[in-house]
Amino acid sequence: MTDPADTDGTDAAPDLAVWAGIVDRLEDAMPPEWTRFARESAGTSWMRAMLLLDAHDRLGNATPTEHVAHTLHHLAVANERRAEATGWEALYDKRREERRGMLLLIEEQGADVLDGEPKQLFQRSITPVVLTDATT
Repeated sequence: MTDPADTDGTDAAPDLAVWAGIVDRLEDAMPPEWTRFARESAGTSWMRAMLLLDAHDRLGNATPTEHVAHTLHHLAVANERRAEATGWEALYDKRREERRGMLLLIEEQGADVLDGEPKQLFQRSITPVVLTDATT
C-alpha cells in the first residue's frame, strides 16, 4: 500500500522477500535482538527503515575481528613473522570485504523494502560509506 505522503505515485510496494534476504544476510553481523526485532516487525515500513539505518550505522565501523586482525598483523610484522602477518592481513581483508558487502546491500536494496515516508526518510538519511584501508 502506498503512503499518501508519497506524492509522485511511483512508490512500488515494499518487497518483503528482499527484506527477508537482507535480514538473513545481516544476521551474523548484528546482535540477536536486532535480528529478532527485524523478523517480528517485518510488516511495518517504519521499523524496517529504522533497522536499516541502524544496521548501516553499525556496519560503518570496523568489527572486533577487524580490529584484532589489524593489530595482530602489525605485531607480526614488527616481530618479523611474515607468514603470520600474511594470515592476519588476509583475515582482516576478508572481514572488511564482508562488511562492505553488507553496507552495499543496504545502500542498494534498502529502498526496495520501504514505501512512503519511511522510504523518503531512508533516502534522505542513508549516506554511502567509503571504507578506507586501515592497514596502510
